[in-house]
Amino acid sequence: MELRPVLRPAAQLLTTARCPALLPLILSRGHKTTARTKRALKIAPHDSFLPDRSAAFPAADSIIYNPPASEASPAHTPLLFLPRSDPRRVALLRMRSNPGAPFLPSTAEAGDLPPAMRYHRRDPKYHLKEEEIAEMRRLRAEDPVKWSVGHLAQKFDCSPIFVRMVAPAPDGHLDWLNAKMERKVARWGPKKTQAREDRKRRAEMMYRGEL
Repeated sequence: MELRPVLRPAAQLLTTARCPALLPLILSRGHKTTARTKRALKIAPHDSFLPDRSAAFPAADSIIYNPPASEASPAHTPLLFLPRSDPRRVALLRMRSNPGAPFLPSTAEAGDLPPAMRYHRRDPKYHLKEEEIAEMRRLRAEDPVKWSVGHLAQKFDCSPIFVRMVAPAPDGHLDWLNAKMERKVARWGPKKTQAREDRKRRAEMMYRGEL
């Protein structure tokens, strides 16, 4: 088998030379280092953030007001540009008829709202007297296992924080609770131990703002 060089015609060579896709690419230098990137991204602040240079700096009577973007009020929308079926027309007419009153939905609109959230709201009570506090301390010192913080809070109708403040645990009870918790932790398996460690680590990361 004989190999022969392939000869291209002159017209094909001229077409190839004129085609921009076959020309060498023009290389451009980018920001390859952190310093160059910072210099490229260093943009001067807007004039609204800068103080007035004509007055003394800092000016005592100047306030920089640059509020963030927020939802537009129906009062900002012209009534002429709202169609007849737009519910904002009703709100706009209601606000124009009574400018001082706050915007409240009508009965039909209130029926379309989701139900109110139901959660336990604890109102602080200051009903305990000195005799009841003394009784709480006596029960706590007499049998801290039976009269725990939760049981005392339920009996005297107060918060657990208040029980911890006025009736702390007697000496030795916290050591007994810690020893009981250590015996309980000793019976954990490797999966539960690892899960508790991961949970503690996630909580610490959340407090540091890393999550």
